[in-house]
Amino acid sequence: QMTNNPFEFMKQMGTLEAQMKTIKAQLSSLTATGSAGAGMVEVTVDGDHKVKSININDVMLSPENKAMIETLVQSAFNDANDKLHIVTEDHTKRQLQSLGLGGFGL
Repeated sequence: QMTNNPFEFMKQMGTLEAQMKTIKAQLSSLTATGSAGAGMVEVTVDGDHKVKSININDVMLSPENKAMIETLVQSAFNDANDKLHIVTEDHTKRQLQSLGLGGFGL
């Protein structure tokens, strides 16, 4: 609950800032996995959009599949980032609601 007292308000803002840093750290630890080619290629990214792992099905591993593998890795990476966006948005909404700040339209 916000207050009209400026000193209390500043205290609340400091608490809010600390909580937002915690949320940001939590977001960094989230992961999402995207796939392409009916699961032949999977890419996992973390909350900072860094690639954590790439899995390519052994069936794909031949020189003649090089261009297709490159395309599938790109598609899987984009899929993982799309999923990460959804997970991040959902996590942020839940955290803000728990702080009583759910009306910020995220």
